[in-house]
Amino acid sequence: MPIIKSAKKQLRQNVKKNARNSHFKALYREARVAFEKAIKAGDLKAAKEVYFSKSDKDGKNIKSGLQSIIDKLIKKNIIHLNNGSRKKSHFVKMMKELDTKKA
Repeated sequence: MPIIKSAKKQLRQNVKKNARNSHFKALYREARVAFEKAIKAGDLKAAKEVYFSKSDKDGKNIKSGLQSIIDKLIKKNIIHLNNGSRKKSHFVKMMKELDTKKA
């Protein structure tokens, strides 16, 4: 355990940031797993539903999609901009490959 006052504060900050980061990483992991299951099953419609945000008729988001979650991770500095762009590009590529196999 820290003894110095500044080290105690740093520990408190680390615990708070870790809780926030792990929450958003868990959201990302959940959406990614659902997306990969849809891709593996060959269901393009389900993959698109998981990837893109769902909105109701008023235009309000009902559920964040995988793309939206990645954007949140970037905005909150949990992952780097280029890392997020690479992930989004990879997921879109997976959907396109599935689309070309079906066509």
